[in-house]
Amino acid sequence: MKITAFIATAIASLCVSASAMAGTIAYSTGSYNPWYNTTNDTAMNTAFGAGTWVKSNGFSTNVFANADFVFLDGSDSNANEFNSFLSANRTAIATYVDNGGRLFLNAAPNQGGSIDLGFGVTLQYPGFSGQVNVTAAGVAAGLTTGGIASSYQGGSFGHATVSGGGISDLIESEQGGIVFGAMQYGKGFVAFGGQTTTNFHSPNNDAQRLLVNELQYVASAETQGNTDVPEPASLALLGLGALAIAAARRKSAAK
Repeated sequence: MKITAFIATAIASLCVSASAMAGTIAYSTGSYNPWYNTTNDTAMNTAFGAGTWVKSNGFSTNVFANADFVFLDGSDSNANEFNSFLSANRTAIATYVDNGGRLFLNAAPNQGGSIDLGFGVTLQYPGFSGQVNVTAAGVAAGLTTGGIASSYQGGSFGHATVSGGGISDLIESEQGGIVFGAMQYGKGFVAFGGQTTTNFHSPNNDAQRLLVNELQYVASAETQGNTDVPEPASLALLGLGALAIAAARRKSAAK
């Protein structure tokens, strides 16, 4: 019984720690959903579970408060609004990542011009991509998890490419430009994309899963900041502890 009590106490402690470490997962876009559809919302639900993340329309630095992972999409008619937000808050955004935050900046503009994304990275618009390929580095990063395709087509899979800052090339256009890339920055991690929404991509089901994999890849990236997700060893301990308690109860009932 002492062992059972110890395990129960350990599990309770781990649960409290995991809860205390858990932060916010956030998705924010401009005044309008990109191309007036909710495929990004669907991907967020698939990646993290419905009700586990928060969404906001209209860019604000409030999205970074207590957030572990933030997805900002400034595509379509939100591009100028997105550019203004980045320009006005470049230091605050860099500080968020530098302190251990995880950030995914994506924009497939339908207005304006190239955008300084910060971190030494430029989003080059126009930069249309009718076909893209997941690179070997992208495959290694888990972007094709689930056995999905590594090559995609679309009238415009991407409206822009990203370059600079020493970013890794994870998805590239047929012309060789980077459509999705990422890098470590300070204690955190930041990814950049020029992708349109998945309703424009083919094969469509795989394309939706590709976006899910991108979101999960960035959100779970190794950082030097505070760990917000229980380590695999902790999760295993929780499972073993639960089994031990169940076995102890069965043994006690058999006496």
